[in-house]
Amino acid sequence: MFRRSDPITVPSFPVDESQPHDVCQKCGRPTPLGVSLCEHDNPGHIKSPSTTQMHATILIGVIVGIGLLLLLFRFGSAGIGPFPATLAAYSTRADGGLDVAVTVTNAGSRPAGTSCRISDSGALDYRDYIFFTPNIAPGETRTITQTVPPVPNTPVNAAPIAPVKLIVTCS
Repeated sequence: MFRRSDPITVPSFPVDESQPHDVCQKCGRPTPLGVSLCEHDNPGHIKSPSTTQMHATILIGVIVGIGLLLLLFRFGSAGIGPFPATLAAYSTRADGGLDVAVTVTNAGSRPAGTSCRISDSGALDYRDYIFFTPNIAPGETRTITQTVPPVPNTPVNAAPIAPVKLIVTCS
């Protein structure tokens, strides 16, 4: 009967560990480059890819996948935009919000909707109001009316949105 305490003598490949080498995928013993299992774990010398080959295959797959995604994004967005936008009109609401009219033009060659940002500071801010337009035909200019709610969590005596500094960007 075999007991776990019995020593196992396993012949191994001669491997100079100071040189590049692979390791057995099951037990971690050093193996020559291109050999993924040691003599003990693969006595029949069945061929399989080494860890170096396996990692290279995965890396190539990731690089090809990223390249395909970039091509998909490039050809999927061709002819869309730019979307020049201007603030056509505004009025202040009693609750501190605004009613704004934004004029958006589709300067691209395909019909598309866009996302627009209304900002009172000109810089990206979490308080900016963002809305999406319906599809706009190529070369068409459309005026869209939106209600901008008051800035949340502001003190009662804080100044409302200053319509003089409003900036509209659509992309």
